[in-house]
Amino acid sequence: MTNRAGGTTRAERWALALLSLLAFGWRVAGLASQSLWRDEVDAIHFASRPLPELLATFSRPGENGPLFFALLSPWLALLGSSEFALRFQAALAGVLAVPLTYALARRLLATAGMGELRYAAGLALGNVPLLAALLVAVNPYLVWYSQEGKMYAWLVTLTLALLLAFLAALQRGGWPRWLGYLALLAVAALHHVWAILLIPLCAAWLALLWPDYRRRWLPFLLTLTLPALPYFALVGWWQLRLLATASFQTGHPFVALPAMIASLATAFSRGVAISPDRAVMAGLVFLLLTGSVLGGKAMAGVGSPTAWRRLRVTLMLLAWLALPPLLLYLISLSKPLYTDRYVIWIIPALLILLAQGVAALRAIARPLGWIALIALLTIGLAAGWRQMHTPIKSDFRAAVAYVEARRRPGELLLFQMPYGRVVYEHYAGAQAAAVDGRYTNNDNPVAQVEEEMRQTVGDAPAVWLIASEEEGWDRRRLVRQWLEEHGQVTDQQDFARVEVVRYAIR
Repeated sequence: MTNRAGGTTRAERWALALLSLLAFGWRVAGLASQSLWRDEVDAIHFASRPLPELLATFSRPGENGPLFFALLSPWLALLGSSEFALRFQAALAGVLAVPLTYALARRLLATAGMGELRYAAGLALGNVPLLAALLVAVNPYLVWYSQEGKMYAWLVTLTLALLLAFLAALQRGGWPRWLGYLALLAVAALHHVWAILLIPLCAAWLALLWPDYRRRWLPFLLTLTLPALPYFALVGWWQLRLLATASFQTGHPFVALPAMIASLATAFSRGVAISPDRAVMAGLVFLLLTGSVLGGKAMAGVGSPTAWRRLRVTLMLLAWLALPPLLLYLISLSKPLYTDRYVIWIIPALLILLAQGVAALRAIARPLGWIALIALLTIGLAAGWRQMHTPIKSDFRAAVAYVEARRRPGELLLFQMPYGRVVYEHYAGAQAAAVDGRYTNNDNPVAQVEEEMRQTVGDAPAVWLIASEEEGWDRRRLVRQWLEEHGQVTDQQDFARVEVVRYAIR
């Protein structure tokens, strides 16, 4: 049984509703399992600024995601800043990605195939849009960022909505649709600066659809050109200036292209904080190639140009998957800016291609399709379970509870690195007897560090060292060395990415 790209069956609608409900439960189940880490506490602080200061961030150099923090502000005012409250908005965004992926996969078929392509309907294994929605629901990387109090889950949802609006404007035309696309582009770019890479992606899609939509080039270019000057006056120029400034440091290490591809493949398939598995990677590459080369087997069509139109669907998905990381790599040759979460919004392209691979295997031999689908679901659910039940984020919540139950009056808290103090005080409140550790990665002389530590510690009877990401602040461990020379370890405890050590000062 087949179904036109523009229609759905009742069974599909019920299945999509069930998938969305399951995605909601899977994300909410682990919302409070991890401690807040520094990026999340930063989000709370940024969103808690007074309104004039929040509005000023829209044009302040170095700010990223000003609209996200502006929208998060009333959310936190209403619901509070607990782990659950902060992350619940991300969980809602993650759930919305499920039906949006389904809708976008169907729209791609309709646009690239001019309404001629068909796919299996209902709950069949060959229903590519429904399979893609299922994979989005269980993808461990998407689940992780649906449980993080930042903008990344919204970035995926906004990308899906934007690409849907873009394809609708291509198919039906009309300035209201083009302006809707532009509005979504502005919202996405103000949630994260690298959403601007959606512009070259949309241009590549339009080129691949040549000549069927050649008359859409003019409105596409006008839509982008007309607001260009106010956009750059507001946000764009300072970004270009920073990239062109020789002294500007991004704080990111340079990542070679092969390492970038490997990290994206591992994260997007198996979640966060895990090493590559060659067997899993080989299986995913095989399924990805199957979906790319034989994806047309999942579709039927009418008319002579169907073969090219089948291919266009795959080429558009490959452009979505490959172009943004490639552009980010080219930019990083000048200023290293790569982090896998910055291109989280390409994951639906990967999952639609994997769904095509499952459907293509099913067309060859039905058991092969089922084996591939069960393997994907097993990997996703197992990785999601691991993320929810293994402390991965820096566990300041447990560290604070441990220290505050044992610290005596007059004992000093010393944070190495200082970002940890922000998270600690989120859980414990403001700490008068707290200091930042010495920064020594600029090759400070040892004698200078010793003198600074002597002044910092003063006459405190004991120092609690709270060490998290210590290498980024004191890779020579000179602060710890001073404490060991002038004190005695009386208590020590390790938590996830946080170490607590008490030194009784002699």
